[in-house]
Amino acid sequence: MEEFIYEDPQLGKVIFKQNPRAKKYIIRIKSNEINVTIPRGGNYSFAERFFRGNRTKIIQELELLKERQQEVYPVDEPTLQAQAKNYLPEKLKSLAITHGFEYRKVKISKSRTRWGSCSSKATINLSFYLILLPKHLIEYVLLHELCHTVEMNHGPDFWKLLDKHTGGKAKELRKELRQYSVKYNL
Repeated sequence: MEEFIYEDPQLGKVIFKQNPRAKKYIIRIKSNEINVTIPRGGNYSFAERFFRGNRTKIIQELELLKERQQEVYPVDEPTLQAQAKNYLPEKLKSLAITHGFEYRKVKISKSRTRWGSCSSKATINLSFYLILLPKHLIEYVLLHELCHTVEMNHGPDFWKLLDKHTGGKAKELRKELRQYSVKYNL
């Protein structure tokens, strides 16, 4: 995949990359850089205009992330892990019963890259950092993983199913969840 690097005076490194699997232009904020994904058939000049058009929004999001970093207190991981092991499996079980899902088992891990995942054998893995989220977002992540026991992808059927179980708020909750990151809580 071809890439182009642009140094923004205020935002720093901006990496433009073509991705043949992408279906749309995407901007992702990572810890020390911004990535702009260019879909198959897309071009760099449009990607650059897309980036410039969203530059103010990116600056606002980075300021919000900095504020969140300053609000975070040191994390006592053993206590956090114990709280997660006490709360998350029971909450997952309760949601599965309420919404009619079945899963094989649940594992609690120290994952710093994902809030949760679901294997093809219906094993749900949850990061113990999930316990730091507001309760409604914990529930969203658990429902997200339970929906993967039925739909193992993020296609339209998956989002329709998740929408059904979140009262039509799947995309709104996903957007809210993106304001949080395990990386920023450490």
